[in-house]
This record gives sequence, structure tokens and C-alpha cells, in this order.
Amino acid sequence: MSTVLPREEAVETIFSKILASPEASGRLSGVFYDHIDDDHRLTDNDRDHFLQVLFHAYQNGDISALLLELCGRSMFDLLREAYLIPKKFHGKAGENPVLLTDAAGELLPGEKVSAREYAKFKETYEHHECAPRSALYLADGYDLVRTYTEGLNITEEKDNRKRGVLALYALPDTCKLGLTEAQAYAVVWDAFQKIQEEAPRAMVYYGQETGLKKENPDKPYDEIGILLPIHEFEKKMLQHLDEIDGIVLACREKMMEKAGNDSLQL
Repeated sequence: MSTVLPREEAVETIFSKILASPEASGRLSGVFYDHIDDDHRLTDNDRDHFLQVLFHAYQNGDISALLLELCGRSMFDLLREAYLIPKKFHGKAGENPVLLTDAAGELLPGEKVSAREYAKFKETYEHHECAPRSALYLADGYDLVRTYTEGLNITEEKDNRKRGVLALYALPDTCKLGLTEAQAYAVVWDAFQKIQEEAPRAMVYYGQETGLKKENPDKPYDEIGILLPIHEFEKKMLQHLDEIDGIVLACREKMMEKAGNDSLQL
């Protein structure tokens, strides 16, 4: 029997980074215990379903199946909620984040935003000088929450919408280097933590299978996106973007040292 959720391979590096950081370890423990305390603990009214999940998890070593039943989060969901790995970026045509403007800063057809939000975005767009191979968008970011339906089927819903300015950067192709998604997270982990220190409430997205991989496999690249919610960052939006530019460009440079200078055309 297969696992309920695709299992991440080669997670040792990222787990060792978390274990080596008392602050990171504390955040992960806190998120987990918050979800299983008396006020938040999930109770499955279907005793047979609970046992089905329990036995399946035991037979397959599927910790995510058990965690979903106990607290409504997979292993990697807990890591994302504790701000220890980025949210998964689904690409420019994906569902999270949802882009509301094009690369020229114009609203996409059918999108409606408040005059204040759009004015703040345009102000930022016009005054921030983007780094090479980066762009700004107005976007909506979400948390993705998974729950069981019938049997071991899972549904995924968007929650906790935040509208903000999304800075999107191209990075070297980690798939070409033979890295799994978990190994790619480990590569950007230090940069991700620095972004969280600079902008603690930022929503950070990372994707291996994005960029031009589908349209032109000969010119692929990874992408990292940092969404700064307008209502939380509007007073210092430009200052935070400048700091984030520096962090991401330093990360990109280190990745290009490993992947080769021709791994990303700047």
C-alpha cells in the first residue's frame, strides 16, 4: 500500500539543521503541541476510520498519515507552519500564491483589488529597483490545510489569505543538480531563516518545478518568492525589499558557485 502523501526523500540535512538550532527546534515543538492541546486536538468520530489510519501508518511507516489524523498537518505542513521551510510555490499559473498583476504591474483581467492596495503596490513597483532576474507582483498568499474525506482520501483547502507585494526571483535549477525537493530546501534554508529574521511575518515560497521548465526544458530554473502582506509592511515595504534582495542574491551566488556560472543567465 502506498503512503497517503508523497514522501520526501533525503531529509537528513534539513532535519539536522533544525535539530542544531534550539530556536528552530522550539518553534517546531511549539506548533505541534499547539495542535494537539485540549483546545485544538482533533477527534475522529469514526472509530473505524481512526484505526484504518493508525494501521496504515504503522504498516507503511507513514508519519504524515498519522499526523494528519492527530493534528491535521503533515510533517512538512508542520515545518512550514513553524516557518522552518518555505511554502511550496506552484508557479505563475498556480493556486498559491495567486498573482493579481502581470510583470508590468498591471491588474490581470477580472481581478478586483481595493484602490488603497493597488496604489501601495504601484508605489512600491515604481520606486523599487528590482534585482536581475526578479520581478514584483501584487498577489494573494494562502496557507493550505489538508483534511481527510472518506477512507484515506485527502482534500486541500486555502486558508488565511494575505494580500501583499510578491518579490519573485529566479534561482539555479536544483533538479539539474540531482537534488530532491527536501535537499533543495536545505540549500536555501539559511537564506530562508535570514528572511524570517528580517521580515518575521513574510510568506516565503519556493519551487523546483517552476520557471520555464514546462515551456522550455532547455532553460529551466527554480523560483523563490517572498510575499510581504500590505497591512503589515506598508510603512517599510521598500526597506524590507532592499534587505531581502541582498539575502536572496547572496543565496543565488552560493548556488551558482555549486551549479556553475552558466546555470542561470542573469
